[in-house]
Amino acid sequence: MSEIDSLKEFYVQENMQLLEQLEEILLVGQSGDGKLGSEAIEEIFRVMHTIKGSSAMMGYDSLTKLTHSVEDVFDEIRNGLELSLSKWEEVVDIALATVDFLKEEVLNVQDGLLPEASIDELHDRVLNLLHDDENVNENNEDDKLLEIKLPNDCEKIKSTQKSGERYLCIKVIFESGCGMEGIRALGVLTMIDGLCSIMQTKPEDLNVECDDEIIKDGFIMYAKTMKEQSELEKCIEETMLLKSYEIIDVIDEAQLESIFGIVASVDEKEDENDIQDIINISYENIKNEIEREETEKEETKNNEIEKDEIQKINEALKKEIHNEPDKKGSNKQANQPHTHNKNNYLTVNIDKVDTLMNLVGEIVTTESMVEKQSQLENFDSDNFEKQARRLHQLTNELQDVVMSIRMVPISSTFTKMQRVVRDMSKKTGKIVDLVLIGEQTEVDKNILENISDPLMHMIRNSMDHGIEMPDVRRENSKPEKATVTLEAKNTGGDVVIIIKDDGKGLDKEVIIKKAIEKGITSKSIEEISDKEAYNFILAPGFSTNTAVTEYSGRGVGMDVVHTNIRKLRGSISIDSEKGKGTMIVLRIPLTLAIVDGMKVQIGNEIYIIPSLNIKEVFRQGVYDIVENPNGEEHSIIRGNCYEIRRLSNILGINNAKSDDGIMILVESEMGNACIIVDGIIGQQQVVIKPIPALLTQFEKVQNCMSGCSILEDGSISLIFDVNSIINK
Repeated sequence: MSEIDSLKEFYVQENMQLLEQLEEILLVGQSGDGKLGSEAIEEIFRVMHTIKGSSAMMGYDSLTKLTHSVEDVFDEIRNGLELSLSKWEEVVDIALATVDFLKEEVLNVQDGLLPEASIDELHDRVLNLLHDDENVNENNEDDKLLEIKLPNDCEKIKSTQKSGERYLCIKVIFESGCGMEGIRALGVLTMIDGLCSIMQTKPEDLNVECDDEIIKDGFIMYAKTMKEQSELEKCIEETMLLKSYEIIDVIDEAQLESIFGIVASVDEKEDENDIQDIINISYENIKNEIEREETEKEETKNNEIEKDEIQKINEALKKEIHNEPDKKGSNKQANQPHTHNKNNYLTVNIDKVDTLMNLVGEIVTTESMVEKQSQLENFDSDNFEKQARRLHQLTNELQDVVMSIRMVPISSTFTKMQRVVRDMSKKTGKIVDLVLIGEQTEVDKNILENISDPLMHMIRNSMDHGIEMPDVRRENSKPEKATVTLEAKNTGGDVVIIIKDDGKGLDKEVIIKKAIEKGITSKSIEEISDKEAYNFILAPGFSTNTAVTEYSGRGVGMDVVHTNIRKLRGSISIDSEKGKGTMIVLRIPLTLAIVDGMKVQIGNEIYIIPSLNIKEVFRQGVYDIVENPNGEEHSIIRGNCYEIRRLSNILGINNAKSDDGIMILVESEMGNACIIVDGIIGQQQVVIKPIPALLTQFEKVQNCMSGCSILEDGSISLIFDVNSIINK
């Protein structure tokens, strides 16, 4: 990996973490009166300042400009600017929009592209944020440029220093061998730009090759500021690979005049020459201002050309990313929208890494002892078993540590749901309070990545279908502010996530009528239990809305929930009371890598059924099988009737029906069923592997299995997908 690639990797990793942190602060930092606390404001300012500095170092000028403007806003706020409640809402809205924009651009960098989106609209919103009067008379400013002050009462001709303003020379030296000194100097320049006005730098142009000059003489900046020196020092000290720096006051008259334009006092003169000198100075100022405006117009034009070039480069990069050797597939790829690569970084506590290293060391030592025992002539079986048990213990500890490394708090995903509630509340006019419980619960990183979409759809469903408008809630003697609760907790080897609202609940009759209309069921209302009726909302294309809205009506949301939870080998339980609210419970394994399973025998093969789905086991002879007129088999257990699935028949091993075998009652969010197997071998933890490509060509394996595992004798055992078995 080149140095530039490693810098980009670090840039993406650091800034994505900062943006996640920033979004969380913006969503949870508001107090009861809608304002952000002082600590939250300071943290937002610090995060924006850091992102600005790193973007400047990488040369992403548009991102630097945008973050600098947001940083200025929060700098004004932390310095005592008072905002109304509506203005606070606007500040948070624009800050969140900036976070979304920056995330998209950082992901572009991760994919090897350049930041290409225009910041103009968002930047203008930020600049206008703190100005109540947006129609400022620009002519007044133009008139000021033409003012010529004549001497009055023998006024001395001079440009005086403002009260409290200091003129400084700042010299920065980087560590030897750090590389890219020019880029680092540009980063320093951008970081302190908000604290002072930079008048001149040495080297003057940092866009050309100047690394050798900076290595030899350091990077020198002449600046004027009203800020305390300690603020500048604190800002400069944040620079990476900084060796030393020096800040001194400029007192030399020649430097003050040539760099800062400070002209020393002259004796009183009342003749016409002085007046002419003043006119000449004013003329020169006007001329310089006109030239500056022309330069700005030229820079704007160049920026537009540069944006066009960046867009062309990105289009070429996208074509290269999506380019495939097969020409037939190239057109199809080109028409597809660009999707970002998944962020594969994980922040790990160093203590866990130390524990992992210690365990690996102990395993290596114990392994050599076991190997040595087996090679001794006078083999001692007791010592061998002792070392083998120790090796087994260390292996279990290693498994636990590795699993703990992959575990991350669910709080980041929960916080994103606050954004969903906030945005929907504004658009729908509903007043909703999202309550988070157990957000520090830890889950596997893969689960966290796959649970975000299901949670978002369920929260949207609660907001759109469940929560009533404030006037309707008042009529029903409910508080205007509704409550949606999102809770996570660990129970054994699973994580349980509960989504609960105090809305109008599910209407069983409406759901069943819609299900019959869609052909999902042919049963009557009396034959369908509440749980079975509520599960109909998980069917693809199912929706009780009569019209399609921005948030619902297409029957996609809960289907996405059901599909993703199935991929995670989890289950969904729905409970509701009309007029009181709805509760959805997700039960998901803590990890996707290891599962507790029951080994069963069907014919001559061994299969695995996840223990999570097993409710009860009945040995041969203690259950009865009845057959309905359609030839379908059922079993009556404590007054409840369950359909029977013979796994040997499903797999095509044996089509004969007999009363032999062991019956297992299994359950999932799709319902319950009894399956019959030839025998039960035992229960053990198994490591889940993808089904080999050779076996996926068989339809029954593809439809009935969720994975496979390698047993202790080296053979492969397939793992049943209980949801598919119940739906057969």
